[in-house]
Amino acid sequence: MPIVTRATKSKEPVAGAKNVAAVKTASVEGATLHQSKAKFYPVVFDDEGRYFLKPDPTKPPMPGIQEYYRLREECLSKGTLFEDPDFPADESSIHLTPTPCNHTHYKWLRPQEIDPDAIFANETFSRFAIQQGALGDCWLLAAAANLTIFPELFHRVVPEDNDAIRGCRKGVDYAGIFHFRFWRFGQWYDVVIDDRLPTKDGRLVYIQSTRNEFWSALLEKAYAKLFGTYEALIGGSASEAMEDFTGGVTEMYTLKDAPENLYDIIEHGCNAYAMFACSLSNKRGGSKESSTPEGLITGHAYSITKAQVVDIKTPKFQGKVKLLRLRNPWGNDKEWNGAWSDQSSEWKFIDDATKRSLGLTFDNDGEFWMSFADFQKYFEKIEMCHLTPDCPIIKQSEGQFKWKTSAYEGEWVKGSTAGGCINFMDTFWRNPQYVIDIAKPEEGNDQSTVIVSLIQKNRRSKKNKGINCLTIGYMMYRVDPSEIQQKPLDATFFKSHRSAADTNFINVRENTARFNVEPGTYVIVPSTFQKNDEGEFLIRVFSETPNKMIENDSPIGISEPQYVDAEEIQKQLVPLEKLFHDVAGEDGEVDWLELKMLLDRCFEDDIAKASEGIRKAYLSGVKDKGPVKQETMLERQYLSDSGFSKDACRSMVAMLDADGSGKLGLSEFQKLLADISTWKAIFKQYDYDKNGHLNPFELRDALESAGFTLNNRIINKLMHRYCSKEGQIWFDDFITCAVKIRTMFDIFNARDKNNKKEISFGLEDWIAQTIYS
Repeated sequence: MPIVTRATKSKEPVAGAKNVAAVKTASVEGATLHQSKAKFYPVVFDDEGRYFLKPDPTKPPMPGIQEYYRLREECLSKGTLFEDPDFPADESSIHLTPTPCNHTHYKWLRPQEIDPDAIFANETFSRFAIQQGALGDCWLLAAAANLTIFPELFHRVVPEDNDAIRGCRKGVDYAGIFHFRFWRFGQWYDVVIDDRLPTKDGRLVYIQSTRNEFWSALLEKAYAKLFGTYEALIGGSASEAMEDFTGGVTEMYTLKDAPENLYDIIEHGCNAYAMFACSLSNKRGGSKESSTPEGLITGHAYSITKAQVVDIKTPKFQGKVKLLRLRNPWGNDKEWNGAWSDQSSEWKFIDDATKRSLGLTFDNDGEFWMSFADFQKYFEKIEMCHLTPDCPIIKQSEGQFKWKTSAYEGEWVKGSTAGGCINFMDTFWRNPQYVIDIAKPEEGNDQSTVIVSLIQKNRRSKKNKGINCLTIGYMMYRVDPSEIQQKPLDATFFKSHRSAADTNFINVRENTARFNVEPGTYVIVPSTFQKNDEGEFLIRVFSETPNKMIENDSPIGISEPQYVDAEEIQKQLVPLEKLFHDVAGEDGEVDWLELKMLLDRCFEDDIAKASEGIRKAYLSGVKDKGPVKQETMLERQYLSDSGFSKDACRSMVAMLDADGSGKLGLSEFQKLLADISTWKAIFKQYDYDKNGHLNPFELRDALESAGFTLNNRIINKLMHRYCSKEGQIWFDDFITCAVKIRTMFDIFNARDKNNKKEISFGLEDWIAQTIYS
């Protein structure tokens, strides 16, 4: 069960804001999405949002990425059937962590070996054609059943150019290769698989068709490959699959505390092509999935396929009844048996025209009608997926159902942007901040509907490493435009302002909520519940009116250090001049190794403290988390190498080596030593407890004192590059970090003659500059 947690804080009212109407969408890149070695081809659709633009065959393939059309052509030219090396037909593709006790010894067969009349899909593919197998992924089945309702959506996920199977000749026009497309965190990907499927006694083990179709089994295999194994699909939420099949945004309601207008939301969603799933839990205990006296299945995902209000006239009642059509993805006779079920007496009070508009049938196909009142009584949760403006079916609606959307990707990094919830007031403001401007509805309504979605990325695919979902949520504050001149908003703002909207914190992939807000400017702060929990996320805003989202973050710049005690620095330099001459020798210059000797001597106390701290961090057991780790010979070798690193010393030489000789003279060394002495003074200023390192969240402030103003993206990279696993920055790493930043600024500013904040490099020049620096 998901864990719901609430962040608490005393709240004060906020001021108003002005209206701005604009839209911004940020793309999310990256093709490696799971723990296997496969990489997936990024999909680009045509202007209609439907057809995949094939890669140019004259261009070289993308390294490490499987391209369906190239692979199929290679197999046809060789007369062979495709065998996928990245998702092999063995136990490694079944289990998260294979062990001798879970070896199932399934036989992997191709469709023609399972059924000689096998086909990929009928022209009239139907939501009734697929059934659940042995895998606990009815949530995936419910989403797939929804997908079949709309051919425009179905063929985005299940491409029409897949081989038909029937009538194809092995190695001539059939290569045993298929591809499917899934949306993952802002980008569509093309996933390639072979056609070998796990079977037992000649029958498919997992999702299967009631006919001789194999698209559903192959779709499930491609989805399993996306996450690494079949077993990774156990125990999910239909909202995940609906989102991955459409790129839409999902929201979830529990029926016991749903809004009063829930039926209106469902009806509007059905009319706007939204996808739905709903479920009820087992209140009587027992097995996870079991039948209730009313014919419903507990622990099971149902689809909602239609919502309609009908007029009814009986001897005892006359009026309107809110109805829903649901489907059990098992596609059998396990149906609701209460009011408005198949053949129930209520239907005789409905006229024939209404029955035709409902598409009423009474087959044992798993589809049934029930009243909304009974739905609220027996079901507990409903999930709905709203489609994006770029969806082909929405494009064809000529703007009738379009949401206005914007999106950003971000990251929570220990000691940088993982500030935790509002309970951690001193660090909450360190989380990424996003400003949105919500325009006023054209109809003259005082409020606009806004759906905010926060998705944590790539958690399901890491199940085999014991990595589960973080507890995530967000808070939204209304602000005056003058207040967001400060980038980012600091702790003072959040201590004195009340949130206009917020969510419970919950450990699921996506935390989404719908709000009715007044037009104006808002700041959204996504966070984990605990501080220093690390993860990547995608935040999206869907609204009825245009919205503009930008990140509220520091502009990048360089200035003079805030801490400069020139007299003290000069005192430190005088005794080091003789040491320089002793090390430099006759040529009067030092290379990187001689510089290392000098710096290690100059700062030996600081380095010794850092070395001891790193040793403790990596070899000592963390309190209450297990025994002390034993030092290995390899660790002993590397941890004994104290002092400034080879890379750091070479970077320092490059920073001041104007003639490119690879050496520094006395004046250059003195300048370097002055910089390092300044950075050391700043380091000690922020090393509040005098333990030789900066604690998490202190790096940004220390760098600002050194004159470097950096944004979240860069600070996150620096934390990944220079911090220890505890999120600490030790003295020599801080100095190395400062040198690297200073060098990058110097390279850029030397080229930016007109202060346009942009420069250009030729390839040779770029490589020469970056290699040496």
